[in-house]
Amino acid sequence: MNNTPIWELLLFLGALSFVQNMAFTWVSRSRNGGDVRYHRYASLASNSVWFVTQVVLYSTVWSSLTHGDWLKIGLTGVVYSICTAEGSCFMMGILLKTEAGKRKVGAS
Repeated sequence: MNNTPIWELLLFLGALSFVQNMAFTWVSRSRNGGDVRYHRYASLASNSVWFVTQVVLYSTVWSSLTHGDWLKIGLTGVVYSICTAEGSCFMMGILLKTEAGKRKVGAS
């Protein structure tokens, strides 16, 4: 990944971060419902995408620390923060419209 242009890395990280927080919001809301099987799927999705995101972050940010590439680190932080926040809000909007029955927050 070190030979990949920064804009490609940031684009990939942005999409991955967006999906990461969609899954995180899903698992957070499912935890407060009453459907264990639904929560299992949400948890599997959330933990899987979190792991992949950590691998990408490690390969971009932490390797940049040894080279003193502070611009790359800063841009990565900005992209990650914005995309995770937007992914969370996007998924909350979807779930507010679709949660019903035992899957609705507070159902348990």
